[in-house]
Amino acid sequence: MKIRWRLALASALAAAISVIVAVIAAYLITCRRVESALGSYDAWPDRPPTGALAALGDVDDLGWPFLAAALGGLVLSGGLGWIAAYTGLRPVGTLKDAAERVATTRDLTTRIKVGKDDELGSLARSFNTMLDALERSARAQKRLVADASHELRTPLTALRTNVELLIRGGLTPEDRDEISKSVTAGLEELTVLISDVVELARDEEPAALVEDVRIDEVIAREVARASAHWPSASYRVSVQPAVVRGVSDRLSRAVANLLDNAGKYSPPGSAVEVRQVGGVVTVRDHGAGIAPEDLPHVFDRFYRAPDARSRPGSGLGLAIVRQVVDSHRGSVSASVAPGGGTLVRLDLPLHRADLPVRVPGIPLREGVQAP
Repeated sequence: MKIRWRLALASALAAAISVIVAVIAAYLITCRRVESALGSYDAWPDRPPTGALAALGDVDDLGWPFLAAALGGLVLSGGLGWIAAYTGLRPVGTLKDAAERVATTRDLTTRIKVGKDDELGSLARSFNTMLDALERSARAQKRLVADASHELRTPLTALRTNVELLIRGGLTPEDRDEISKSVTAGLEELTVLISDVVELARDEEPAALVEDVRIDEVIAREVARASAHWPSASYRVSVQPAVVRGVSDRLSRAVANLLDNAGKYSPPGSAVEVRQVGGVVTVRDHGAGIAPEDLPHVFDRFYRAPDARSRPGSGLGLAIVRQVVDSHRGSVSASVAPGGGTLVRLDLPLHRADLPVRVPGIPLREGVQAP
């Protein structure tokens, strides 16, 4: 049975019971007051009733008026209850129709018009908010798939061509070595690209993996790795003990991408300055910098500035940084550093800062400084 019919029946029964109780009470009260005012007929059996008592004696059936009143109250209250239930539940029906339309057509642009500021209006707004989130997620997923398929075609085509040349044979040892190295480099590029795409396809951080993370230790550990990977750059580090809430591996990936990006674009012998105070991490390089027109797009997926397209990479490093920071309720920005180069600022919500100064168990290589 539909809710509106159940509400109508419940209101009708409640009204009928109220009417019956009221009628019976009125009947009993009326009878007692008449008897009290005029006396009892049984007290004078030898006298026939006269006046008001004679008129009341002619009334020998009072049941049907009370029954008619009860039935009328039942019908009236049921009708009014149905109207009230239909009016009150009409937004719920609209919400149901919208949900069925989305499920059938997969059209996430459907929205419900909110006309009232009550509980049902709040439910409609929540439904619209949910559809907004789903629409953004679907658009991002489609864009990621389209961009990834486009970016995968080039290395796959190059790999296929080189492998076909190796299978065909007839190459000199020098050409065979060169093609083999090209195949290896292409496989490494594909591995990195697929790993980055999988990283971007992740959603919110699993609650079970969220923990207290020493961001200063993460920075020191990743600087030690980056200084070995980019020996031509000198990493200068200044960190302070601080704890943020998050997933350690994901935060390490974000910091590593920032350090690798700075090391890749730093001239040989130049310094990469890494500073952390509380939940704020800044990485500054002394490279050519980013053109002002490219700054708004550096965190977009697969975006690469024109002067960076000749360098290795997929254009996903900074996009991963932004996704990690967003999932940790933080923010990230890039700007032109004073005197040249690029300054990237990563801001994470601070959880704790009252910690010992020592950073234990983090070996720092040559060129790395820590307090």
